[in-house]
Amino acid sequence: MKRKRLALLLAASGLALSAQGADLLGVYRDALSSDPVFQAARAQYQASVERLPQARAGYLPFVTGSAGAYRNFNERDGAEDVDYSTRGFSVTLSQPVFRMQNWISISQAQKQVVQAEAALTTAGQDLILRVAQAYFDVLQAQDNVALSEAQKRAISEQLAQAKRNFEVGTATIVDTLEAQARYDQAVATEVLDANDLEVKKRALQQLIGKFPDALKPLGDRLELQRPKPDSIDEWVKSASESSLAVLVAKAAYEIAAQEVDRAQAGHYPTVDLSASYNYNRNPASSLGEVFTGSSITSKNAQVGLVLSVPLFAGGATQSRVREALALRDRAQQDLENTERTVAQSVRQNFLAVTNGIALVRALEQALASTQSQLDSSILGRDVGVRTSVDVLNAQQQVFQTRRDLQRARYAFILNSFRLRAAASTLTEADLELATRALSRG
Repeated sequence: MKRKRLALLLAASGLALSAQGADLLGVYRDALSSDPVFQAARAQYQASVERLPQARAGYLPFVTGSAGAYRNFNERDGAEDVDYSTRGFSVTLSQPVFRMQNWISISQAQKQVVQAEAALTTAGQDLILRVAQAYFDVLQAQDNVALSEAQKRAISEQLAQAKRNFEVGTATIVDTLEAQARYDQAVATEVLDANDLEVKKRALQQLIGKFPDALKPLGDRLELQRPKPDSIDEWVKSASESSLAVLVAKAAYEIAAQEVDRAQAGHYPTVDLSASYNYNRNPASSLGEVFTGSSITSKNAQVGLVLSVPLFAGGATQSRVREALALRDRAQQDLENTERTVAQSVRQNFLAVTNGIALVRALEQALASTQSQLDSSILGRDVGVRTSVDVLNAQQQVFQTRRDLQRARYAFILNSFRLRAAASTLTEADLELATRALSRG
C-alpha cells in the first residue's frame, strides 16, 4: 500500500469544488466531500488505525494510583470509645516482560491497519465508479429525452403529411391511423424518458449533496483505445499482484494464522515487573495506646518479578486453539476465492472493453446504414414505391440505433473504469482523461 496515494485520497476528500461541478472530475470532487458512503469508509479507516496503538499499549507500563481517607468509630467494652481518622495512598506499576499474546497482537494490529488502508482506497475507487455511473446515467437520460423529442417531431410531420394525403385522396386512412399510433407512442416515450431523467438526476444528487447543474456531454469523437497492455493474461497477472481485494484477503489469512499462535500462547507463562509504594497515616490511639495526639506513619515499597504459569483452564485454551485453526482454514479458502474472483472480474471487464470497441464501431456503421435507409424510404414514398409506414419504421430504426450507440459509448468508458478497478489501478487521473474526452466536440 502506497501511503502517499492514501494521503492524497484523504486530502482530496476535503475539497469542495461546487463552482466547477459541471464536468465529471468536478462532480467526483464534490462527491469526495459529500458522499456519505465514502465519508463512512473514511471514518472507519480512522477508527481502524487506532488498533495499533491499542495493541502496543499491551507492552507498555501500566500505572495505577489510589488514595483513601476514612473516619473510624470503635466502641470498646470497659474502655473509652475511640474515634480516629486514617489516610493513605498507594501507587502500583506493572511492566510486562514476557507476554507472547501481546507481541502477536501487535503484529496482528499492523496487518489490520494495512487492511484499513486498502479498504479506504477501495472505497475511493468505488466512489469513482459510482460517480461515473451516475454521471453517464444522467447523460444517457438526457440523450433519450432529446431523441424522444426529435422522434415525436418527426412523427408529427409524418402524421400531418398523412392527413393531408388522405384529404386529397392520395393515401388511405391506414397511413393516418398508423402515424397517429406512432405519435401517441412517441408522446408516451417522451414522458417516460423525462421521468427517468429526473430519477437519474436525483441519484446523482445523492452522491454530491446538491441538485446537479448542466453536465458536459460526451464529445462526438470518442477515442476507442484498447486496454494497455493489450493482453488479458498480463492484466490478470497484474491484478493478482496489485488487487486490493487480494491484499485484504491475504492480510486476513495472516491475521487468522497468527491467531492460532496467540491461542497457543495461552499455555505459556507470563513474566511482569511489578513495583508498588504504599503510604498510610494512623493516630497512635488506634493501636490501643493512650491518645497523645501523635500519629504513626507507615511507608512500604516493593519491586520484583511476577511469574504466572497457567496450569489448568478447564480446556478453554485447547478449545480456542481448535477454533483458531478452523478460522485459519476458512480464511485460506476465502483468499483462494478472492484471487479467483478478481481474475474472473478482470477477464470479464477486459472482454467488455474490447468487445465494446467493436460494438461502438458496428453501431456507428449501423447508424449510417439506417440513415441511408430512411433517406431512401422517404424518396421511395415521394415517388410512390414506399408507404408512410415504411418511413415510420425507418425513422424508428434510426432513433433506436442512436440510443444504442450512445449507450454503448458510455458503457465503453465505464467498462474501462471497471477494468482498472478490478486491477486496483483506477485513480483520479483516469477521470481527468475521461473529462477531456467529454470536452471534445
